[in-house]
Amino acid sequence: MRSYRFYLCAACALTFFYFIGAGLSQISFQARRDIVAKVYPTSVVAQDINGDGEVDVIVSNQGSGAVSIFYGSAGGSFGGVKTLGVGVAPVALALDDFNRDNRPDIAVANWLSHDVSILLTDAGGFSPAHAYKVGQGPTSLVSADVNGDNLADLCVANGFSNDVSVLIGDGKGGFAGAVAFKAGSEPRSIAAVDLNNDGAIDLSVANRRSANVTILLGDGKGGFKPTDELGVGDNPLSVAAGDFNEDGKADLATAHPKSGFITIWIGDGAGRFAPPRHFNVDTEPSCVTVRDISNDRHLDLVVANRFKGTISTLLGDGKGGFGPAANFKVGESPLSLAIADFNRDGRPDIAAANRDSDNISVLLGDGRGRFAESSSFPTGHFPRALYAADFNADGKIDLAVSGFPTKVALILGDGKGGFGPPALFEAGDGPRAVGAGDFNKDGRLDLVIGNENSGDVAILLGNGKGGFSPAVRYKTGGGPSFLTVQDFNKDGLADVAVVNRDSDTVSVLIGDGRGRLSSAVSYKTGRGPSGVTAGDFNRDGYIDIATANLFSSNVSILLGQPGGKLSEATQFETERGPFSVAAGDFNRDGKLDLATANTGAATVSVLSGDGTGRFGGPLNLAAGETPAVIISGDFDRDGNADLAVVNFGSATLSVFAGDGKGSFAPPVHFGAAAAPRAVTAADFDNDGRPDLAVANRDSDTVSIMMNSLTARK
Repeated sequence: MRSYRFYLCAACALTFFYFIGAGLSQISFQARRDIVAKVYPTSVVAQDINGDGEVDVIVSNQGSGAVSIFYGSAGGSFGGVKTLGVGVAPVALALDDFNRDNRPDIAVANWLSHDVSILLTDAGGFSPAHAYKVGQGPTSLVSADVNGDNLADLCVANGFSNDVSVLIGDGKGGFAGAVAFKAGSEPRSIAAVDLNNDGAIDLSVANRRSANVTILLGDGKGGFKPTDELGVGDNPLSVAAGDFNEDGKADLATAHPKSGFITIWIGDGAGRFAPPRHFNVDTEPSCVTVRDISNDRHLDLVVANRFKGTISTLLGDGKGGFGPAANFKVGESPLSLAIADFNRDGRPDIAAANRDSDNISVLLGDGRGRFAESSSFPTGHFPRALYAADFNADGKIDLAVSGFPTKVALILGDGKGGFGPPALFEAGDGPRAVGAGDFNKDGRLDLVIGNENSGDVAILLGNGKGGFSPAVRYKTGGGPSFLTVQDFNKDGLADVAVVNRDSDTVSVLIGDGRGRLSSAVSYKTGRGPSGVTAGDFNRDGYIDIATANLFSSNVSILLGQPGGKLSEATQFETERGPFSVAAGDFNRDGKLDLATANTGAATVSVLSGDGTGRFGGPLNLAAGETPAVIISGDFDRDGNADLAVVNFGSATLSVFAGDGKGSFAPPVHFGAAAAPRAVTAADFDNDGRPDLAVANRDSDTVSIMMNSLTARK
């Protein structure tokens, strides 16, 4: 394909590739990554702003009058954030070296202050924003050299004044006063490229209200004259340029939200275009970008679909045609896209600015036009808890899932990360908690279910083939919500401990090794216990219990005693509303520590154990919105315990990489489906790496996030 330089619409994307050798392995799962942004992120661009070799993400936040810079770190993650004040309602971004110091600077279109802010980089960060007046309601901007002096200029589409402002750069970071050129009605997007092969930059402007594209041919001196209007129909929101048929002449692509397609206009090299071709995408496309995402040297299309919360990729054939759209889920109302190599594996990745979910979704590419996402499968009714184990003894991990009114589902795995249809088994009234153990010592896994409405636990004995005997139920306290299977009395047999949220207790039921449980013995906890974990917290050889108490904002520690008895509870404070608790040795001192997911505070609390059953801290870590269930595991296989927590409110999974000293890296957020309620870890594809399964209550699905950890060097 002939080399061709295009200047793209910056309201949609201005992107740069950095193909650098892969570094050390990091926490990584095959799912999109979500970065929490400010209010109403509307535009995203990507480049290495601070010169550390990692691609950074820059976002305009329409609702907060600020630009956020998320600094890239190894593996496609993002660390520190810097926020810079600009004008009122910033909606579009462009990057270029405006003062010729070999550092990228930022230009911001401010919709309601009717100006452009320039942020010049320096050794210490950025200079204060300097504003330049443009037309009314700027919606999009692009940087290009429009007067042939090899200095970066700016072209701005103004949605209220129906024109384009051109600002000539002086090469020192300053700009001359804006000169206006007429466009159509409500211009929303602009692209800069030489359309007539005269060596001068021309402009293409997508006009929403007049349903056309204005072509402004440049004179090479900074002036433009209208020559044509493409009647594209259906309120175009975005325009991008590229040589789609590889004839050395610029073509155009426009996005049409009402009809749900992308229109391709093949250019003749004289500023005119052949009749259009249409390519369907998902519902309400709001932005189109152009890049070779499949590494076949043909330009492809990447489209943000606002209504469905997806992006579509269409692979180009080099002849002006495109294949069918492949759709990938992102956040709510994606408006802008940036393409860059965020994890330095030599493959293009995508960042989407999601206005209504206030986040940025990052999808890592495979270099063939596909992007990392979790696989989901239906489970039925409101999945609320899940347990991973090999229930049919075929060497492949299966899932037991609660959520049906009276049943539990068993879903058999295929050992490749896939799962079959659910098989349902009666459990009781309102099954919620799920666990497993060999309660009758026949070498086959059995199920234990906590039934929230009937206040009992049910034992279903397994036949080793994926089937279970009828449930036998045992009374507990009120509202059993979470359970654990352990040997509390040191007889080598499986016992059960279950927290009862409505009666503020934890119940212990001792197993007899023949599939039966004793009557429950209950112990007081804090208020509203909703999570439980177990371990030898005081190192005396007996299993102890920790409960997360939702309403009293603490954890209760009940120390194990001979005969399966427990001590009175000792309380340790967390942040507000701990919903669940996990145990692990987070500082590698040989003593168990605790971590809680705090629904009310949107945090994770880490409490350091002293080996006597007491806990210090807490160390509080910011999580997503409404964190629910937390688990511990070594997800990056570095020998240190990590944490994973599902965030019910933000529909994400947050993974915190532990450093083995009791501290954790900032979380990497992976996208889940609606209202994720539970998470478990297991090797679902038999590759030796721990994967994650997430139960999504409101979408009636389970998402499987395959571990994509790369080998360490």
